Amino acid sequence: MKTLLVFFACYLVGSVSGAYILSRVFFHKDIRDEGSGNAGTTNAVRVMGKKLGYTTFAIDVLKGVVAMALLAPMLDESIRLFAALFVVLGHDFPFYLGFRGGKGIATTFGSYTTLEPLWGGVAAVAGVIAAKLTKYVSVGSLTFLSLSSAAMLIKYGSIGYNRWAILALWLMGFIRHKDNLIRLKEGRENKIGG
Repeated sequence: MKTLLVFFACYLVGSVSGAYILSRVFFHKDIRDEGSGNAGTTNAVRVMGKKLGYTTFAIDVLKGVVAMALLAPMLDESIRLFAALFVVLGHDFPFYLGFRGGKGIATTFGSYTTLEPLWGGVAAVAGVIAAKLTKYVSVGSLTFLSLSSAAMLIKYGSIGYNRWAILALWLMGFIRHKDNLIRLKEGRENKIGG
């Protein structure tokens, strides 16, 4: 019972949508009706500007930090990474927003770097470099996701059921970027500064 309550608490933390709240408070609009329609950092920067966009990023990262620093320790070590999965599920599919949220990269970053600051940081730097070189945020996001997931699998994949949470997070991140991948293939993806 306690495990289910912790999972639910992680989901609720994740469902706090910074992009949605900030767009409502400052613009009286639903950010999901603007730009790409995504309630995440990239669309927040494009629609609301850098200041509120980076505030969105900070909120989304903090959700992952809260889940892993405060809630995950209540779980058995064999399923601790499921806290990261459920906080990202809350971010991606918030119940009060019709399950239309973000793509989970910032919250995954917050979750993974709380556990492994070095490897999470290395993966994030690699993601930033990939984004700058290609001019595509989506490429940077998926580079970070893949490298950080690999690091988590190496460190925690052999402990209980954690590998399934890590793999689910990786797969969900790619599925959430499906449209970006299609646009990349077709040469229609928005470039940084474009």
